[in-house]
Amino acid sequence: MDKELTKSKISGDYKPKTKFIEFVGGKGYLNFISNEATISAKNLSGLYYEDIILKLTIYEDGTVDFDEVETQKTTQDERKRLIDVIEDQTLGSYRNRTVVNELEFTSVEKVKDKNVPLYLAVEYQKPIEKLGSIFDDEKPELSDDAMDNLNDLLNSWFEDEEFTKEIEEVINEENNQVLEDTFMEHHDININPLVEESFAKMKEEKLNELKNKKSKTEEEIFKLEFQISNLGKNLETAKSDLNLLEERIFDIKPKEDPNGYYFNVSERLNESVILDEQTERIIRDKVSKVKSINLENFMKLFTDGEFNVSLSKKTEDGFENVDSIKDLPEDIIEKLDFLSFDPNENKIIYIGDMSWGEIVNKMIKIGFQQNPEFDKFCGSNSYSSIETTKEEVKTKKTKF
Repeated sequence: MDKELTKSKISGDYKPKTKFIEFVGGKGYLNFISNEATISAKNLSGLYYEDIILKLTIYEDGTVDFDEVETQKTTQDERKRLIDVIEDQTLGSYRNRTVVNELEFTSVEKVKDKNVPLYLAVEYQKPIEKLGSIFDDEKPELSDDAMDNLNDLLNSWFEDEEFTKEIEEVINEENNQVLEDTFMEHHDININPLVEESFAKMKEEKLNELKNKKSKTEEEIFKLEFQISNLGKNLETAKSDLNLLEERIFDIKPKEDPNGYYFNVSERLNESVILDEQTERIIRDKVSKVKSINLENFMKLFTDGEFNVSLSKKTEDGFENVDSIKDLPEDIIEKLDFLSFDPNENKIIYIGDMSWGEIVNKMIKIGFQQNPEFDKFCGSNSYSSIETTKEEVKTKKTKF
């Protein structure tokens, strides 16, 4: 909104239920007071309003303006809902004022080229004052004697600081029945109809307030869940694109020179489990509720293949078996980042979505070689008889 137009206005477009008084901030003994300040919309509604800055302007008649700064992405109704979000925040004390302490605004004007952090000061009616106003609003038809007794009763309540404090604590805990019982225990006077009606009104107001807040919270949760779902889909798409790019780069790269190591890939050790749609949906629903488990990684357990990968180094004496990836030189380990080592079984393994042939082709592409004698030793099904078995290997160095 134009600055000159703001100055000429005397009333805003919105009327909050809570009266907004001013913005306050400062340092030491210096106060910074303003009737306008800005806030990032994402602080009010998460990522849904990211990159939107809003300016809140307070007018003397209790109305406000809530406009975007340099953007026009929200509607008037949406900004009205964000004002409701501000009103629902927790109140606290700051520089002898009641402020919305969960939200930090920023001054429009700069002090020494810096914007000042500000808090929104609001008008706050204590519970005991609210109770008193209820009695002020009511006009019960009582006799003069009853009216005198009631006045004496109210005066005695509010003169007794201990009892006044007790009343405020009980109201803050929203336990109206306890408060009513306390009245009757302290004073032997029957004003049940008046008290019941007053507390019924307070209960109804509080109930409506909680229902509205519940509805807004449910709406916010729905939006956040929708955003999370979209982000999850975008993340999986990005990962898929990255894998495709890595595969294309790998295919285009020339085959590396032999590095002196030989390999054998076993047959697949597990079977792929094909889940019907209903079963998969049930599993996903159950596992998604366990926060410590990555759902997508868990689902891969049903489809990913597992293979043993045997490695050996050809020496002058024959072949030297590689029992662990850690036994390999650093430059060779870097090439095998898609494999892992199972210390419990003392095995080098591959777990993933590549087929047997794809694993073999990749090993050959990065400089590893195959050898028929080593394949026989590893128990390859390509040979009907195995001349050398693993039981015959007594030392790390083995001749074929």
